[in-house]
Amino acid sequence: MPQKETIENLSLFEEIYGSYFQAVRSVLEHASFTPLSLQDMYGLVRSCAFEESASGIVPKLTDGPWSSLLEKTGEKTWESRLKSSSLKPPLTTLQKSWLKALLSDRRFRLFFTEEQLERLSEDLQEIPALYEQSDFHYFDQYADGDPYEANEYRAVFQTVLNALTENKALFAAYEGGKGNSMTLEVLPCRLQYSQKDDKFRLLSVSFRRGRIGSPTILNLGRIKACHLSRTPVPERFDRNRFILSEQQNEPVRIRIENKRNALERCMLHFANYEKQTVYEPDTDTWLCSLFYDPSDETELLIELLSFGPVIRILGPESFLKQVRERVKRQHELFYGAVQDTQDSF
Repeated sequence: MPQKETIENLSLFEEIYGSYFQAVRSVLEHASFTPLSLQDMYGLVRSCAFEESASGIVPKLTDGPWSSLLEKTGEKTWESRLKSSSLKPPLTTLQKSWLKALLSDRRFRLFFTEEQLERLSEDLQEIPALYEQSDFHYFDQYADGDPYEANEYRAVFQTVLNALTENKALFAAYEGGKGNSMTLEVLPCRLQYSQKDDKFRLLSVSFRRGRIGSPTILNLGRIKACHLSRTPVPERFDRNRFILSEQQNEPVRIRIENKRNALERCMLHFANYEKQTVYEPDTDTWLCSLFYDPSDETELLIELLSFGPVIRILGPESFLKQVRERVKRQHELFYGAVQDTQDSF
């Protein structure tokens, strides 16, 4: 009986991602659509592994224990028996453990049907979770997030996903901020998640009698019911153009220090923003411009301040003014009054 996996014996390194496996994979993929000569195979192996690796791998593929993977098509050429130009390696135990952890995330589960979730749970039942949701504490997040586990919310989320993937218009019964109910027809553009609010929003464009209107943001928690519309989406509709047109013309500019892994942290944290990043060798820093939706300004400000001294906010002036005011209020709360300053943060 195979030993059950535990977190303690999970390995960060899996040999299927090593250079030898990648070399064989490259040969098989290239040999799937054109026969390869010995010279071709030696060249492919050298490009993926070490110079001396080719002398050990190629003979095993042509006349050794791995020869069943190739079929000789001529006197000096071989082709792949797998007939696939895109070979995908199996998931490692560590990857499965990560997926098992994601299964306990209520937001992750929204993207799958109940049948898909049951199948994933069955396939991963012997795999330990890499982490538990209780390992995380969100200290800067509102407590009134969306009801992710409610059947009504899940049904709305699945319908919105279908509208996005199938490029369909959407009819929605929506409850406004003052409790007033309305019926809307929109063209979905993108789902957006707010870490601060712990809520999903649907970035969309109003759609009435086949006419494209103005950008509209709907909170998924306020959509009481929805279904796909039969009205065809105009061919000229470009969802990305409408989303980008709502962003600020002037981006927030920041300088990222080359320390404490700041660049990688910023790129990961702000992955959902359109951005331009340039390296400055004279200062050994990166200049990054972040384009954002006006409704996300406060959240972006808080996220930037959370990085501390490894970044410096350079502009624009309207954004800097808000930064100064927030830092000033925080300082007065703990230490008393502070003199005004015009320096960037």
